[in-house]
Amino acid sequence: MRQPITIIGGNIAGLSAAYYLARKGCPVTVYENKIWDKPCGGAISIEYAHYLINKLGVDINAVNQFIHPVHFHFTNHHTVETDGLFVIISRYDLQQQLINRLQKKSNINIRFKRITLKNDDLLSGQTVLATGFSGFTRQVIGNQWHEREYALTLKYTGHFQALPPPGQRMFFDSRLKGYGWLFCDNNSQFNIGIGGLIEKEIIFQKFEKLIKTVNDKFHYDIRPARSPNIWKIPIMLNNWKAPVSFDKNGIEFIGAGDVLGLAHPIIAAGIEPAWQSGWLLGESYDPATHTINTTQYRHLLKKNLQLTSRKPFDIIASNMLRINYFPFKDQLSYFLMKLFHKKIIKQIKNYPWFAMVHDGNKKTGLKLS
Repeated sequence: MRQPITIIGGNIAGLSAAYYLARKGCPVTVYENKIWDKPCGGAISIEYAHYLINKLGVDINAVNQFIHPVHFHFTNHHTVETDGLFVIISRYDLQQQLINRLQKKSNINIRFKRITLKNDDLLSGQTVLATGFSGFTRQVIGNQWHEREYALTLKYTGHFQALPPPGQRMFFDSRLKGYGWLFCDNNSQFNIGIGGLIEKEIIFQKFEKLIKTVNDKFHYDIRPARSPNIWKIPIMLNNWKAPVSFDKNGIEFIGAGDVLGLAHPIIAAGIEPAWQSGWLLGESYDPATHTINTTQYRHLLKKNLQLTSRKPFDIIASNMLRINYFPFKDQLSYFLMKLFHKKIIKQIKNYPWFAMVHDGNKKTGLKLS
């Protein structure tokens, strides 16, 4: 009987790796500490939502309701409106649903247990590391930890007393090196947050300013009753140049999702790139040797990221965002969005960030039935 591959982390990247490895006939054991609501906006593309519904039976009611347009706000009251691109999900609910469904699949064993390096008897020779920003990740990747760039995110959720103005809103500010968001679903629930490549003290100030802006300018009534949740999201521009595996205590740890800094370099969207990395891990598994080919994995990451969340446009725009004293940065961002938003939306729909669109040799299109 084949020994299972251990996966540490039972959120998006870890569960995706479990799903695709198991489909290749590889038994996996997933260890997860707990189900929790990660402090992020929870926006996923309509295409990815349908994929989760059709392939895994996840219940996402929002795709059957009106998809609100997206308003991109820039400084000096500039706004670009686009068609609806995404729906909002609860990270807690998504993780719970995925676990419930994968537990019923053959070759998948999910256990709720906190793992440390002392639990080496539970780790396989190749262990998938899907632990995101955590102390465990830091222990494993060592010096690579300090080469990561991190976006800080704050998020607050609540309910409106009255129905809010419709639409999803994103607020861009070059001084933040990120953006704020206000996402309202089709009932009274909302989540508001902010993320950027800046210091902790400044981002809390920016969050308070965002609350004031949406209340004063757009006539919402948001009054946080508690401090927002905070989290760090690792980001790397050219991920394929960095290691994808790390040797520790005689074990080869293979990174997936946030461990490799796969979140989008501009808007830090990480759900779909995390799912994609698990898919690519499965594509890199060799049933004959019962091993993951890390060279193939790196190759597929490069090909697919360059077609999805690391296109040349993304890299150029991301580098511009990081220049401290670039003149008229906000005005330029507005004009670029105004000029290219239709092309950007078309590109996202043609190559959703979650999808395998390249087999390492040529474009294959979406591998969706």
